[in-house]
Amino acid sequence: MPYTHEKRWKALGVLCLAMSIVTLDNTVLDVALPSISNDLLASMRELQWIVNIYILVFASILITIGALGDQWGRKRFLKIGIALFSLASLGAGLSSSTTELIFFRALSGLGAAFIMPSTLSIITHMFINTDERMKAIGLWSMIFGLSQGLGPLVGGIIIEYASWHWVFFINLPIGVTAWYAATRILPESSNPNTKADILGMVLCIFFLFALTYGIIEAGERGWSDKSVYISLSFGVLFCALFIVWERRCTHAMIPFELFEKRTFTIPSFAIALIVFGMVGSMFFFSQLFQTVQGYNALEAGLLLMPMTLGVAIGSKSAPRAVATYGMPLSIGGGMIISGLGMAIFVVTIDVHMPLWAILIGFFVHGLGMGLSMPPSTDSIMGSIPPQKAGVGSALNDTTIELSAAMSIAVLGSYVNRIYLLHVKEIEVDASLSKALQTSIQTAHQAISALPDLALRESLFFRVDHAFIEGIFHTMIVGCLFSILSGLLAIYLLPKKASSRKGKTV
Repeated sequence: MPYTHEKRWKALGVLCLAMSIVTLDNTVLDVALPSISNDLLASMRELQWIVNIYILVFASILITIGALGDQWGRKRFLKIGIALFSLASLGAGLSSSTTELIFFRALSGLGAAFIMPSTLSIITHMFINTDERMKAIGLWSMIFGLSQGLGPLVGGIIIEYASWHWVFFINLPIGVTAWYAATRILPESSNPNTKADILGMVLCIFFLFALTYGIIEAGERGWSDKSVYISLSFGVLFCALFIVWERRCTHAMIPFELFEKRTFTIPSFAIALIVFGMVGSMFFFSQLFQTVQGYNALEAGLLLMPMTLGVAIGSKSAPRAVATYGMPLSIGGGMIISGLGMAIFVVTIDVHMPLWAILIGFFVHGLGMGLSMPPSTDSIMGSIPPQKAGVGSALNDTTIELSAAMSIAVLGSYVNRIYLLHVKEIEVDASLSKALQTSIQTAHQAISALPDLALRESLFFRVDHAFIEGIFHTMIVGCLFSILSGLLAIYLLPKKASSRKGKTV
């Protein structure tokens, strides 16, 4: 089917709009959780599942939905996803109990799983020319980073001037617009000759569900918990069965020869690390800003904005960087720059962290992510056969979701362990000690209720520094890991990555 140049770029705008409601929704909810807790009388466990059920459903079915979209139509699946996500957002905004809200969040995850693989696979289908595809994916990555980074700010504004219900209602006009534009502008693409790999799809859902559930629970219960161990064991078992089946199946859902290509595996690892660092930074620093430093939700969102600006500038500059310096240096160099942003936090983090360090650190961190993500995504999609574009996009998206869940679980456990090591040394009565060990937020609430001013100040100082010590060590690990991984990417990626070339028809 012939496409005009104008239609391709208009279609890209539609795809970015559809993708933005998914990525924005991921982060805008975070600042609304306290208001939801107060209004619906939600327990901490219920709040956690309001967030986690979305990730669990989304990550579990992404690859399967991507494969079905390749067979039955990527535009069709995108429209189904937008409709499901919009209806789920309406239901979530109207929810009057946590049970209802958790149900509609699960439905949102289902809708998101239809949307995300479709966006990149349609881009890959439309932009056959290598340079155009790189620019298109650069813009896609920029919108991805912008909508992720704008989430806390948008959420802060909504909570400041409206109710938490509007955190979900804002998706409705975006969804309606995206659905209508998709109907009018997007081309349909599919591979109807593909034979469905039913057993592979079932095994894929089982292993991703068990793995994602185990990672989520590890972030809440700890890695030694029995349910975490059982879930991860089942995840590994089903993953092994899935790999064995896929290697023997004549119509395998995933072409496993992809993992033998350095242009696929190394950029996939780079994206995993980029998302791991971004989610971890936003998670811990939002707590630092609001709980320790006393900023409100809107102010905390503004402090995270330089990272969003850095991602936008880096993503826009990425195609030119690849053309000038090559893909290995662009991906690896971006990871090193991101690590240098963390290095600024390492040397400046404190209860009274200087504003310049926050702004510059987040900007440099985001700039590195922006430079790395578009060429990494382009390399991944360029390594995948066009008829498997939906599966390839889903693999990319699954990497993002699992990395986000791992970031909270792994870094959360690490920060919490260091925090507890310091807090357990504080000699107070048993009930207060238990409160101090629960979380930094619970500790602040318990300390604020104490009548003794001198004791309050002393305890605030100790728990705040215990929390900061945890973030400090996390930033050291993240900084070193980013820099070393960047050097490896520069060394291991082929200097001239193979990609699908051709003129756009």
